[in-house]
Amino acid sequence: MQSGLATITIADDGHSEHVAFELSGRSGLLFAHQELLMRAKNAKAVRLTFLTARSEHLIRIGNVDASCANFSILQDLNPS
Repeated sequence: MQSGLATITIADDGHSEHVAFELSGRSGLLFAHQELLMRAKNAKAVRLTFLTARSEHLIRIGNVDASCANFSILQDLNPS
């Protein structure tokens, strides 16, 4: 399991904030304030950039419960 800090960017309006995450395989949990998680869940495209690994992923937000949401990685956006 990988955990740390990341930046979540809502591509619809360009808004970004730092969040905490836990990742196991291609799904995990995000920890942030509920308003941000709900905005991200309703957005068309959301990007998650890990601050330590310098990697970026297109994600889908699932269930939001208070300040926690589950997510799945849809696509790796790192250049090959």
